[in-house]
Amino acid sequence: MKKIVYTDNFEQANRIIEGEKSVLSDGCRGLILQDLSATLSRYFELSEPPKMTLTALEKGFGVTVEFSAALIKKFNVLK
Repeated sequence: MKKIVYTDNFEQANRIIEGEKSVLSDGCRGLILQDLSATLSRYFELSEPPKMTLTALEKGFGVTVEFSAALIKKFNVLK
C-alpha cells in the first residue's frame, strides 16, 4: 500500500488558518492608513487616500501600499 502525503495541502491550509488569526481589524487598518496618509502627505499632494493590501506569505505577510499623487512637494535635504 502506497502512503499518500498531503504536505502541500496541509501547509497551505496552515497558512490560511494562521492568516485568519492575524487579520487586521478595521480599526487597526484605519489607523495604519491614517498614519501612512499623514506621512505621505509630507512629500506628496495625495489625489486620494492610500490603499493597503496584505498577502499571507509562508513566513509573515507581504504588504503593498498604493497611492496616487497630484504632485511631489518641494523640500530641501539637509546635509
